This record gives sequence, structure tokens and C-alpha cells, in this order.
Amino acid sequence: MKTAYTLIIGVLGGWVAWWLGLPLPWMLGPLILVMILAIKGVPVHVNRQANQFFLGVLGFWLGTGFEAGLLKELATWYPSVLVMLLSVAVTLIVNTLVFKKLAGLDIITSVFSSLPGTMNAVVIQGEKLGGDARWIAIAQTLRIALVVISTSMIFYFMPGQGLENPSTELGKLTHLGWLALVPVGWWLAKQLRLPMAEFLGPMLISASLSLTIVDIELPSWIMIITFVVLGSGIGSRFSGACITQLLKVSRYAVLATSLGMLIAAIFAFVTWKLTAIPLSHAFLALVPGGVGEMALIATAAGINPIYVVYIHLIRLFVLILSAPLLSYLLTRYQRKHL
Repeated sequence: MKTAYTLIIGVLGGWVAWWLGLPLPWMLGPLILVMILAIKGVPVHVNRQANQFFLGVLGFWLGTGFEAGLLKELATWYPSVLVMLLSVAVTLIVNTLVFKKLAGLDIITSVFSSLPGTMNAVVIQGEKLGGDARWIAIAQTLRIALVVISTSMIFYFMPGQGLENPSTELGKLTHLGWLALVPVGWWLAKQLRLPMAEFLGPMLISASLSLTIVDIELPSWIMIITFVVLGSGIGSRFSGACITQLLKVSRYAVLATSLGMLIAAIFAFVTWKLTAIPLSHAFLALVPGGVGEMALIATAAGINPIYVVYIHLIRLFVLILSAPLLSYLLTRYQRKHL
């Protein structure tokens, strides 16, 4: 019931944002309204399974746009991957210094507050190594919310860009049956131990179907529902946050996120110069946001979401593979400085 109640609030927030003419109203409206209510102590919550299912719907929808020609393009994007790895390393170092030197945090909490990975995994691993789980959770939640809001605003006001809202036309309702494959793809990806199984599994299934003779055309309004669920989900993460600690963390989180966005812009410029990939595409692929949220913004901005998703997923793969080494190095560092 709490999820339904929260999503009704999200729809209200989306409608108000649409009425005010805000960019990405059906994601930013729910995010902002639910976030405000959560900070004020209103018991809002989006069921994790519901959030994951609609992340899967997004993945499935993105996969329907996959074409055979994209397979050849994937091999040409390796310079973007190399620039992304350098960008992540610089962002991690700079933000760790912000949290350690300015906020006075320990090295574990500083590093895990700065990692641009999936929030749950980052919080769990950070706490396991002795970090402050509450601080890491708030810093990571603020990062995601700030990146979504600021990136949406940047693309809304960027010359030559814009953000289109999904159509409310009914479309081909019979094609909704294909969404039954979302939990199948999710389950298969979990068995294969893929990161972000709920997103990547359905995307790979629909992409495989799209490369055959199957033509899937989901109604555009399904994306409005996805916007509302994901936006409300981000906003509800602030539920239970202590206002005093939230204000304390936000000072440094805003600075760290701003620096992360600036670093992304610099390396996006480098990518553009090296590869001729449009600056807007490269920037969206490098900002330290979530895969799903950046894919939604890419779609609304008319940018190829496959490129953006590809770079973000490689980032997650690298972070997951490097997690054991990072944990080992941090543990050794702590022992030496005790």
C-alpha cells in the first residue's frame, strides 16, 4: 500500500511539473515532491521489486531499438571507454579528497561516498570495511538525485538540444504482452551473475529479438509510468534521513557532485576531439549518474541511448571487477595508519 500511495504522490508531482513546463516532468516532478515529503518525515517508499521491474521495462524498451549496425559500432567505441576509465579515476581521487580533507572523514567512508557505482553494493561494501554506512548512503543518494536534476536542466537549456516528453497515445497495446519477458530476462541475467541483472537481462532479450525478424513497438506512455516509478524511487531514498546529518552531508555532496560533473564535461570534450562523438552524447555517457536515469534522459534528448548505456555498463563492470583489489588496498592503508 505504501508503494501505491507513494506513486500516487509521484503522479501528482509529475502532473504539477508538466503543468509548470519543467524538463522531464514525469521524472523530476515525482523525484522532487517525494524527496521533499521524505525529508519532512512522511512515510514514503517504493517497493524494491517494483523499482527493479520498471528498470527492466526500461532495459527491454531500449533493446527494441537495437540494430545490426550497432554491433559494428560497439567495436569503435573503445576510445570512449578509455577516456571514461580515466574520468572515473580522476573523479574518484578528487571526490575522495573532498570528503577526507574537507569533511574530515576516514578513508573508507570517503572512497565509498565517491564511488559512482550501484548504491546498495557501495553502501554494503563500505560498511563491511568499517565505513559510516549512513554517510555513504546519504552521499550516494544525493549524488544520484543531483546528477538527474542538474543533467536534465543542462540538456533543457543547452542550445540545439531539448527534452521531449513521451507520447500519451495508446499505441499497439497488443505489444504489451512482450513485457512478460522482463522477469525472464532478469532471472536469466541473475543466473549468469551479470551486474544490474534487472536492467541488462531484459535489454539483451529484446535486443536479440530486434536483431531477428521480430518488430516490437511498445506504447510510449509506458515510459511515463517508468519515469514516475524511477523518479519516486530516487526521492523515497531520503526517507528516514536525519535532517541535521542530511544538511551536513549535502554541503560536501553538492561540491563533490559539481566537481564530478565538471570533470565529466572536460573528459567529454576530450572524447569529442578524439572520436568526433557529439559532445552531448559523450557528456551524458560520462556523468556520474545511474544507468537507467541517464538512459531516460538520453532518450528524451534524442541521443542514442545504446552508446550511453554501453559506456555506463562498462563503468559498472570495471568497478565490480576492481572492488576486491580496492577493498584490499583500503584495508592495508588503514592498518598502516592506525
